[in-house]
Amino acid sequence: MNFIELEQLHAELAAAPPGTAMRLGVAGNTPDDVALRWERWSELADYEQQLRRQGRDAGEHESPRIFGLDAVGYAYGDLDRLENDGVLIYAMEAHLDTGHGEVSPEVIERVVEDAIADARNADRTVRVPGRDEASQWWEDEQDVYRNHQEAESGPQDLVEADEAVVLLRRRVVDALVHGQTMAEDPTRRAEAERYIKREIAMTREHVELATKKYTAAARDFHETRDRESTPDSLRELFEANRQVAASRAAALTAYSLALERAARRTTPFMACLRRSLSERFPHQDREILATKAGRLTEQSSVEAALRLTPRDPVNWYPDQDGMIKRIHRYIDTAQERDRLDWDEMVDRRHLPRTPTLRGQGLAMACYDVISREQKNLSDRWRKLSSVERSIVDDRGVNSARAHDYSTAIGLPAMPALAMADQAREEGEGLSLQKWMVEKAADPQSMYGVEPPTVEFEQTSTFEMWK
Repeated sequence: MNFIELEQLHAELAAAPPGTAMRLGVAGNTPDDVALRWERWSELADYEQQLRRQGRDAGEHESPRIFGLDAVGYAYGDLDRLENDGVLIYAMEAHLDTGHGEVSPEVIERVVEDAIADARNADRTVRVPGRDEASQWWEDEQDVYRNHQEAESGPQDLVEADEAVVLLRRRVVDALVHGQTMAEDPTRRAEAERYIKREIAMTREHVELATKKYTAAARDFHETRDRESTPDSLRELFEANRQVAASRAAALTAYSLALERAARRTTPFMACLRRSLSERFPHQDREILATKAGRLTEQSSVEAALRLTPRDPVNWYPDQDGMIKRIHRYIDTAQERDRLDWDEMVDRRHLPRTPTLRGQGLAMACYDVISREQKNLSDRWRKLSSVERSIVDDRGVNSARAHDYSTAIGLPAMPALAMADQAREEGEGLSLQKWMVEKAADPQSMYGVEPPTVEFEQTSTFEMWK
């Protein structure tokens, strides 16, 4: 940013509500958003230091600061790492224009939690307003935060649980889109798989928060329904709300098990696997995935687990959509895939194995489908070194990273074809792969130089002595 843009952004964020301010003008939380927010944080933090120095030198009051800027820095721009700590407590006291220690820390913590929830979910209704309205808002709302335990928390817990589910959905979608984009690069597929599984592991905190809130809401609705003071006309409503909250808590508990499965090292990431498979066996990939091993691979993949993510809370009723049953089927399928891998590993078939237990079943499915000529080419290609294979590398598809990843997930070693070459006729593509093996096996032919031809004129001895 140039100085004018930086000055304008700082002024806007300094006057913004805390949740908006902590986003630093970046709504999402994808890796690209986090990187942009971290870049902005650096520039804004330097600018605030400059403003403080100028204010001290001029003897003026300190200029308004962006709420939570230090906390965003501690979180390295990742909003999901924001924590309610002393720094934010002190900043909130200043934001609400209360003296330090005037309000109990427990009360201010609740206000800060709302501000963090606003920051993480850009679509959330803002609760803590901007600097100009903050003092009056606190005069009106402080009793709600002071009497938090006495208030009916059921409806509020249900709202906060729904907000956590919305945030969970957004994080899952962002992670999947980014992981699929990374998977397009053959050299980054191992990195893409690590990334998506790391993101899945981090979504568990959203799941845990939503589960906790739904459980609390169901308990409070149950207690409210059974009170003597509750009108009979409302008991049915409280019971319906209790059932919704309880069913969502149960579904999220099951969903957490699916996420745990999806984050395991052996779980396939189809965005990477499909591309690696089509590069090596472009005319057999569908047949391979139609085998038992192929079906189990797809049905127990990372993507299959993420398709179990709860719907938007507006239309999410787990008892009606059979969510828990679908989760159980996913887990059963993952276990069946693991058993197949184990059975194939101990089977005494004299074929090259994958480096680990992972992908054993898919490897055997590939060998059952491909032709004898492809098996021979695979065997020759497997015995070549990474340096030899790199001789015919085309845009990274035959790089050492791409080769190591494909063999690790259960694909037989085979020369990989770039996108343009995958469209060739089957025989033509196989001929190209055969040529690649031969070139890599005989690298000297790539650098062969014809010996120079020396021309000279013959003369007789008599002519030389003329």
